[in-house]
Amino acid sequence: MDPELQEAVGAVFRDGEVHVDETPDWEEGTRLQVIPIPPPRFIEKPKGHVIIVGFGLAGRCVADLLDGKKVPYTIIEKNQVTVETQRALGRTVVPGDASSTDTLIEAGLNTASILALTIPDESAVLEATSIARRLRPKLYIIARTNYASKGMRASQLGADDVVKAEQAVAVQFYDRLYSLLNRTATQPAN
Repeated sequence: MDPELQEAVGAVFRDGEVHVDETPDWEEGTRLQVIPIPPPRFIEKPKGHVIIVGFGLAGRCVADLLDGKKVPYTIIEKNQVTVETQRALGRTVVPGDASSTDTLIEAGLNTASILALTIPDESAVLEATSIARRLRPKLYIIARTNYASKGMRASQLGADDVVKAEQAVAVQFYDRLYSLLNRTATQPAN
């Protein structure tokens, strides 16, 4: 756990609210673990644009968020059809590979506030993280990896935050099976 974080505390979810440092007063009460997280590095709107690497589902979600917040962005994309489609929609797109220094610079790395590496190609993500951190030490980098081990490597190379697909899948399985097992356990037998 990050040394800046406090210890996790126990909590109870009751009446639509989280009550910290309480024990459920019923046997099947919903216990929670509350883990404080530090505030994001950007307290206000980023001063520079965001570079979105990849315009698949994850990249589009990032773009939707930025559109809603009126934050400018540039897309780096390899798929020529996607490049042409997004340009026709008025978006700024740089065709190419984010693991190329020239492509990152063409996308505005020198003035960007955030680099969002949303592509599933872990080698390209790691290379782009390394290049971006070397060229822009204060840039906020959020990287996507498929596996936790590569996520650790992305952090070592300078990613500020990492989204690990393997971990997201594990949480989804846990949540869905936990819900199923609790629902089954509370239903009366036929």
